Amino acid sequence: MSQLVTIKGTRSGIILVLDPEIDFSTLITEVGERFKEASSFLGKNKMGLIIRGRKLSETEEDEVLKSIKDNSMLTISCIIDEESDIQRKFEDIAGSDDNVALEINNSKSSDAVVKADQNNALIYKGSLRSGQDISCEQSIVILGDVKPGANVISYGSIFILGELRGNAFAGAGGDKDAVVMALNLNPLQVRIADSIAISPESEKSAKLKLGRKKSTAVENEPEVAYIENGHIVKSVYGSSFLRQFNM
Repeated sequence: MSQLVTIKGTRSGIILVLDPEIDFSTLITEVGERFKEASSFLGKNKMGLIIRGRKLSETEEDEVLKSIKDNSMLTISCIIDEESDIQRKFEDIAGSDDNVALEINNSKSSDAVVKADQNNALIYKGSLRSGQDISCEQSIVILGDVKPGANVISYGSIFILGELRGNAFAGAGGDKDAVVMALNLNPLQVRIADSIAISPESEKSAKLKLGRKKSTAVENEPEVAYIENGHIVKSVYGSSFLRQFNM
């Protein structure tokens, strides 16, 4: 079955690809479902929107914008003309090496697991501030901090050589062996595959502390979050963990 709606999200904007044949009433329902499913990937951001695949009337465009607003935390600042110079600049940004797009489609299979190549990682130099996102199908190494309001998403593992105070989503393709490591692990939210842990300081209503394994940790030691027995726990990122992780 062909994909009715495909979303490609980057920190600079959204590319929405629509099936050209299906009736619009069915399509707009599918748009809502896709953005609801992708909400945690896309986060709370202000972005431009490119629509591909079919030409929409102004009324239909308004319905698409309303569906996005109702089913995600995104604010769409404008719809970018496919033929304009602005659109071409947007695509240049979306395709740059330090901002690899994470494609989200309407696959219904919950059993499919996409694992990143563990020996291939994207290295990002610099800190991510509020409103900045980075997403990648590889593992990610960030040489800096991830501030509150920033989001990091990876099919593989996430290694932050700095402080994590924003949101991190590792194993986005369903890989439960992925990990989130930081020199200072104090996130608002960590997600690994389908497991989520939320900081007690988060403004969200649901509060879930990261489980902590017993260790001989001392202050300022790097920490790592991973799944154990279906729950996210965190422990010292040291020799004991690495022996387990590299088995």
